[in-house]
Amino acid sequence: MKKLAYLLCVTVLSLALAGCGGQKTAKGTGEQQSTYTLKMSDYYPVTHIASRDLAKFFIDQVEKQTSGRVKIEYYPAEQLGKLKDQLNLASQGVVDIAIAPASFLAGQLPLNTVMILPEWTKASEGSAIYDKLARGVLMEEFQKYGVRPIFMYTFPQYNVGTVKKPINSPEDLKGLKLKTSGGLFDKIAARYGVTPVVVPSPEIYESTQRGVVEGNILNIISAKSYKVDELEKYHTFGLALGGYPVAYVINENSWKKMPEDIQKAILQAGEEASKHAGQVFDQEEQKYIKDFEQKGIKIHYITAEEKAKWLAPLKGIEQEWIDEMEKKGLPGKKVYEEFHKLCQEIVK
Repeated sequence: MKKLAYLLCVTVLSLALAGCGGQKTAKGTGEQQSTYTLKMSDYYPVTHIASRDLAKFFIDQVEKQTSGRVKIEYYPAEQLGKLKDQLNLASQGVVDIAIAPASFLAGQLPLNTVMILPEWTKASEGSAIYDKLARGVLMEEFQKYGVRPIFMYTFPQYNVGTVKKPINSPEDLKGLKLKTSGGLFDKIAARYGVTPVVVPSPEIYESTQRGVVEGNILNIISAKSYKVDELEKYHTFGLALGGYPVAYVINENSWKKMPEDIQKAILQAGEEASKHAGQVFDQEEQKYIKDFEQKGIKIHYITAEEKAKWLAPLKGIEQEWIDEMEKKGLPGKKVYEEFHKLCQEIVK
């Protein structure tokens, strides 16, 4: 009986420590210090810059900022679940940390789609805005799912690439069938007279090659990743046709099991990683657009003088977004006002 009781005690203790992906007690400087192992999941292939650079940087920063007391086990490439299920994985505690891109999860994170609005252009701008917004006015939306955001960034805003038709003015977009990303991205495209065509990511190259679409509305980095630069002959640079925000969220129960000093260190790691992501994407975008030019793609650079003309069709898109949120009973006006304020502070 004593042996059975002992085994039961050990089993219960093991289960208690299984949360947070594992917790151990280690000797610190004169005191016992707990260490934590967290499971982190996303959908990027290991070759993608968001995996091999950004995710790795965040993981390294967490270990550095916590002096090695937090280790992260990383599971990229949908190893633990499909993209559409990532938020639920963290919400249900299947993983501790998961990716939650708002544009793919607009039904669950509608207020987060404010980051798609074209009031910023560079990834460094968008990342800084989203970092502050997610930790502030957007926190409540995440908390509905029992998670909190800890690492946020954005890709640069979208541009347009075409196979046959040069794009030198907003009027040149009228009537074109272009690949879009659905939702608010479609509404932005439609303002220019574009016929939006939603194409699944794995089919982007083939759809462009076969003429199903006449081009693509993508950020420069994604255009390179999907290799449509091999097919497109014309491209814009400096447009803002929608931004792609990304948040990594942590399960609230996993979060609460860690002491305050560890929590602060993880948030600091996320802030450092957000800055790093913006810088990396801006550098990559500059590198890729030069690569496009060297391949013979004709680039139309949007000048400061042209910007107002290009943004004119989007007048009122923010009110359309606010109205849509308010109809759902969500604080769209409050969120947009904070977003707009941050854009004015951060965008140069």
